[in-house]
Amino acid sequence: MNNLAVPSPHGTVPANYSDYPGAIYAPSGADGSEQVGLRDLVRVILRHKFIILSLIAAVTLGTLVWQVTSPNLYRSSVNVQVELIDDLGTNQADVLARNVQRIANEVKLYRSRSSAERVVSDLDLTSDPAFIREMGGEVLADDRTRINAATSQLLEMTRVQAEDGSDLIDLTVTSRSPRLSAEIANAFPEAVSQMKARKNERRREALIDELEAERSDRMDAARQSAEDLAEFRVNNRMLVGSGGAEDLAQLNRIFTEAASASALGAGSAAQSAGMARAASMRSTADATSAAVQNLQRQEAELSANVARLSQTYGPGYPELARVQSELSSVQSALAREQRQARAAAQQVAAAESARVRETARAQASGDAARAGQLQAVVSRLSADAYRNVQNSPLLSQLENEAVAAAAAVAEISERITRVRSEKMVQGVSSSIISPAVENREPVSPSPLKFTLIALIGSGILGVFLAFTIEMLDDRLRTVRQISKYFGLPTLGMLPMLENGISDKLRESPVFAEPQSLFAEVARSIYSETRALRPGSASQSILITSPLPGDGKSVVALTLAAAAVAMGKRAVVLDLDLRRSGILQRIQQDINAPELMDLVHGEVDVKSISGPTPATREFDDESDVGEFGKSGSRDIVDQTEADERLNRFALISASQPVEEPSAVLGSSRFQRLVNELKDRYDLVVVNAPATLAVRDARSMCDYTDDTLVVARWGHTTIDQMRATLELLGSGRIAGCVFDQVDYAEHARRRYGDSVQFYQESASYFSGEHPLRPSWKTRLARAFGLQRGYGRYAT
Repeated sequence: MNNLAVPSPHGTVPANYSDYPGAIYAPSGADGSEQVGLRDLVRVILRHKFIILSLIAAVTLGTLVWQVTSPNLYRSSVNVQVELIDDLGTNQADVLARNVQRIANEVKLYRSRSSAERVVSDLDLTSDPAFIREMGGEVLADDRTRINAATSQLLEMTRVQAEDGSDLIDLTVTSRSPRLSAEIANAFPEAVSQMKARKNERRREALIDELEAERSDRMDAARQSAEDLAEFRVNNRMLVGSGGAEDLAQLNRIFTEAASASALGAGSAAQSAGMARAASMRSTADATSAAVQNLQRQEAELSANVARLSQTYGPGYPELARVQSELSSVQSALAREQRQARAAAQQVAAAESARVRETARAQASGDAARAGQLQAVVSRLSADAYRNVQNSPLLSQLENEAVAAAAAVAEISERITRVRSEKMVQGVSSSIISPAVENREPVSPSPLKFTLIALIGSGILGVFLAFTIEMLDDRLRTVRQISKYFGLPTLGMLPMLENGISDKLRESPVFAEPQSLFAEVARSIYSETRALRPGSASQSILITSPLPGDGKSVVALTLAAAAVAMGKRAVVLDLDLRRSGILQRIQQDINAPELMDLVHGEVDVKSISGPTPATREFDDESDVGEFGKSGSRDIVDQTEADERLNRFALISASQPVEEPSAVLGSSRFQRLVNELKDRYDLVVVNAPATLAVRDARSMCDYTDDTLVVARWGHTTIDQMRATLELLGSGRIAGCVFDQVDYAEHARRRYGDSVQFYQESASYFSGEHPLRPSWKTRLARAFGLQRGYGRYAT
């Protein structure tokens, strides 16, 4: 019904399938490379049009009702310019790279809850009737709760934004009162400014307190460092400069003085000897005295008188003789006095020589003593200098610590002075350049505008939701999915029945309604299955599914019934031994033999009702029979029905088996399958669900082909993938969809043959699915219903 079959080395597969490694038949594009076209997108929209239209209707109507019932809102805006100020008060608004973050921070400050709370307090909005109406008219008793509620309401009414590359902030307030919106908008900049001023003042006070505490600590550290340094100098007798160049200069100076003192001592000794000798060599020839000088003056006068008298009177003159006599007396006295003067001068010279010699000797002794003392001082200072050099590292460390501590105190003091004296300059300030005014033109509601926006937005949202649902839906529904993800052919899609399959074999739609859609699909599935082995006299098929409840037992029963309806002999071998189902109920109805009796040899296969093994192959065109495609009669007489049912056999276990693996692994079981193939044209093995137990994996070895049943709209891609991995890809001949909602499938517009079934509904008799009601579609759209569809005759 769904695919055209052509011969293949591996059996008969759909014509649009190509050989795939591992005997899996993959269609073109099975690697997932097919592209999604515009038609597929339209199909997705149409597939979920009910959700899209419902969403559009709900959102649009809700928006319209909201707009119609909303009160008038008025909006006032204030333009605030952000001034970026450095420490000198210079406007830095042109330095965008530096100030972008500052402007953003200013915007955040305007949006902050603290700013809004300040506005509430400044304007006393909690007592303003217009603002109370904005809050819903409820007056809270608790002040803190009332302020918090007012702040939250104010933040909802306020919108703050700034354009990129601009220093302007646009603050807009929306309210039911134009007066209130303007007042609030104009109050925000002042509130923000006061809040920042208080914050800056608190920050400065805190900074000063912190600096004062730090300065106190550093002063203590500096005082301790100075005390440690002084104590170290006292203990080690190190004055300022000790252990450094000063010690060396002092030693050099004293060395120089000691050398000078030694030289002076030697010079003084030599000088004393020379002076003594010089004093001893002093002449006394010119020694004189007062008496000598007086006599010399008298001698000169008398000599002058003698010369004058001699020249005047000549020799013999008495006066001349007297004068000459006096002159002789004076000269005698003068010689005597000169001798006495020379003797006195010699005594004086000897005394002076002794004094000079003793003085020179004393000076030489003093210089020698001074040189010795200086040598002792040099020795002592050298020892102290070496000790100071040894203590210099620790002294240097203490001095550095003291200097650093003093510098730290000075730095902190300077910083405190600067913080106290400098003007508090804000890094960012803002001022109103365009105040808000009362705007009497309402900005909301706008029913037409918002309804149109809601219509367009909900449509876009609905389409997005449809595609999201489509992408997240991993449930299998189409032949294309099976071929795309798994490279397998789909042999048929069984429609679901309103009341399910009856427990009575005679009431099977394949027998009771041979012209129904269900019967036609069942015969098509058998034809596709039979085409897998075109030259074989008999065929064994394993039927399994990913999980229990997928309908594998119904598919196995339906496949065997379709074979019987087309004149074949078929047997259903139920190996789902862990649970009971429809096959067990039918077994009890037709009194079929027990599986365990056949396995244990208590019942022979030949005793099963049915004719001898077939000797001819069924012809699809000439031997369909009156229960096949001809459909010339709607009611079959009892004899023909019994003859048809005699070609059907069912082998099952009426009670669950405790150890199915022991039964399935016996050699008797494999012989049973071979014996059934000898007696029947089709052996259908109903295996357990693959993901529930591992029995189906071993059963694949006993059958010719394996079919996997997928429940339409229920089995997921992951479940099918896990099933194929367990069974082995080379063992699977194809897939069969069960419980297909044809009406829902057609509505989803997958583009396959099922989409057009309603146009060919006149070919079928009995009930066929109709389009579900809007309640059913709504329930399915939201995953609230996955039951059977609605049918009509």
